[in-house]
Amino acid sequence: MAVFLPIVPNWQNGVRDTYEFKTDVFTTRDGSEQRRSLRVQPRRSINAAVLLDGERLRTFSDALHLARDGKVEIADFSADGAVLTSTVANGATVLTVDHVPAWLAGGITCVLQTGRQALKVTVELVDGNNVTLSTGVAGSVGQGAQLLPLLPASLGKTTTLSIYTTLVATSAIKFDIEPGTVVRIPDPLPIDGGPDAETTQFFGPAAIFYGRYVLLRKPNYLQQPQMAFNLGFETVDYGRGITKTFTPVPTISRTLTATYLAVSHADAMAMLDIFLRAKGRAGEIYVPTWGNDLPPVKGVTGNNIRVAGTQFFDAYGSDDAHRALLIRTKSGTLIPHEIVGMTTANGDTLIATTDTIGAAANQIESISWMFVARFAQDNFTIQWLTNGVANISLSFVTLSNLASDDSFGNNWILATGQWRDLGQWHDDSVWIDD
Repeated sequence: MAVFLPIVPNWQNGVRDTYEFKTDVFTTRDGSEQRRSLRVQPRRSINAAVLLDGERLRTFSDALHLARDGKVEIADFSADGAVLTSTVANGATVLTVDHVPAWLAGGITCVLQTGRQALKVTVELVDGNNVTLSTGVAGSVGQGAQLLPLLPASLGKTTTLSIYTTLVATSAIKFDIEPGTVVRIPDPLPIDGGPDAETTQFFGPAAIFYGRYVLLRKPNYLQQPQMAFNLGFETVDYGRGITKTFTPVPTISRTLTATYLAVSHADAMAMLDIFLRAKGRAGEIYVPTWGNDLPPVKGVTGNNIRVAGTQFFDAYGSDDAHRALLIRTKSGTLIPHEIVGMTTANGDTLIATTDTIGAAANQIESISWMFVARFAQDNFTIQWLTNGVANISLSFVTLSNLASDDSFGNNWILATGQWRDLGQWHDDSVWIDD
């Protein structure tokens, strides 16, 4: 039988919330991949530091001795909690909250958590923003306390305490959430026009582009994103005489690593939904670099972009990974395009796209590469700074830009989001600067 562990995280150290899929990746000598997801749902674990003082130290020790099989119940510290809007007295059964999250309903057992205490309670009825408990609260509960979901979890075989005095101790604990007991269902997908769609389709904060979904979040540059260029050449060297180099992989892969700031719980969950739909490394999305990746634009005609010099053609003319662009105009409009070919003319490079460019040369602010990519790892960690603000570090590996229906039919996922520094993404694809 699971034992309730009445702990409250020490937010000075934050809470690490990790989701992990399991994927087999089969890579051929030429760099092409086939991927197989081995989990329908990710395994979840929570790492939290707790401060134990006075009565909390004793009740923690008592709970551990009852949980001989390691089975415990804890509050979901980082969940979308229902916050009390007013203080209630000892024995009160009706709590008024700021909102009613989707998980909160009559008949469930949850956790009432203050800044120092956690109490397991049963909800009898939810009427508007009033939550009625089956029994009264023990002691007065102040404004700002939260109702949080209850999670079944497992402890490791060893839990270590750092003891400062006879009344004060701390502990860093990892909880493995029981697989299959709590499953997050991503927000509903928009209707996909199919892999043969010739234009971008916009659905609020998401964009579908040629059968794949586009990650529309800009990294936090204070955390210094990194880009690694992976050269797939092989060298034959017998230790004497000449050497020979071969390039079986026709493209240069990039590993993009960046930290994204989530400024609300919903913000972090939107990023998690990207990972869930991809099933870790199994799926594919478009990931823009958000950089200024092209030489100066000298002219735009129809569906052709003329850029200065022929070096650009030499580098990318036959590269299957560099086949999509994201144009940002000076007015804030974001325009994605697929590249159908490149040529040289009069010392410049001509880039042909599938559709009319939609902007004149003097209207273009920047043009970024938009790579087909997959997650580099099967784990996704949310570093909660508070229960509503988090840092999320992600790594993506770029792939050849094959048609989505050639990618084994299972690599389409939704990447929702918004670029928070200047404005909102709208279904007319216009970026509105505030």
